Amino acid sequence: MRIAIIGSKGYDSMEYNLWDACLHIGHEAAIFDLHDYLFTKNKYGIKADELMRKYSDYYDQKIFRKIAQKVIDWQPELVICVYRFIHPTLISTIKTETKSRIIHINPDAITTFEYQQVFMSDYDAWFTKDPYIVNFMRKNMKLNAILYYEAFNQRIHKKPNKPKQDAESEANIDVMTYGTIYPYRSKMLKHILDANIKLSIYGIRPNRFYDHSLDRAFKNKYIMGCEKAALLYGAKIVFNQMHYAEIESVNCRFFEANGCGAFQLVDYRPILHKLLPINPELVSFKGIDEGIDKIKYYLKHPQERYELSGKIHRYTIERFSYDHLIQYILKSIS
Repeated sequence: MRIAIIGSKGYDSMEYNLWDACLHIGHEAAIFDLHDYLFTKNKYGIKADELMRKYSDYYDQKIFRKIAQKVIDWQPELVICVYRFIHPTLISTIKTETKSRIIHINPDAITTFEYQQVFMSDYDAWFTKDPYIVNFMRKNMKLNAILYYEAFNQRIHKKPNKPKQDAESEANIDVMTYGTIYPYRSKMLKHILDANIKLSIYGIRPNRFYDHSLDRAFKNKYIMGCEKAALLYGAKIVFNQMHYAEIESVNCRFFEANGCGAFQLVDYRPILHKLLPINPELVSFKGIDEGIDKIKYYLKHPQERYELSGKIHRYTIERFSYDHLIQYILKSIS
């Protein structure tokens, strides 16, 4: 099958991982990245494009018609849209000129719906990871909304081939987290530091509203690929804080960490009962105080960490790779 993916070509993005999975299981796939079709492609042009698309519907349509024509010329059988800001004219243009099925996959929380373009577009199916949004879309808008779970790429997020205790000795990390350090995350992480817990924070320091009390833990380093996998596996505990807009869902970080064989403590969500082979209460917290208590407990009980992370890793690789996800998507729309 020829599958066009509209989204970012960035390494380890959802679009990249969907593309990689398509190729791995025998499909032909191509990514159509907005940045390849801008009229000016330097950093100033990218910023100008964002502003123009935001304030000019004419310009917004012009850009997405350009992308639509490239997709039409490629003649895909399926189009997977991942950007949340795709203008509805792209979908209508492709549908007018081809017989391609077009679906949307939303990997983020409800705060990313922008102008709600996704609801105004005539997709054949809307895949979203939050049961709350699935029900809202089905019941209130009668859209063909389908629940999916995010995934990890086992060809990128590889568990190191060594015992976890050896990896922990090499990494020398008690607790780690990574990603964008939003203000809500800063507040939680400060409480961990104040509890005299050795914390390592990976990612890029934000330009605004950064709490410099985190400097002692901040590595100011973006991690990805094999390096990320080695650190996740080598850390004694990976601390995963859900965005407050993850109402009934979990983030991609949850699957990455589990896919790498990490021992992870995560914000509790009822959906964890479907995503874990154990009682979620063992590896989740309902508030920062409980999170700190569990960090202290598991730092003192390494054998429990090894057993739990091993069970979760095996369960994850059997169910939640991107290869599984693309097969689930194709089956759902067949």
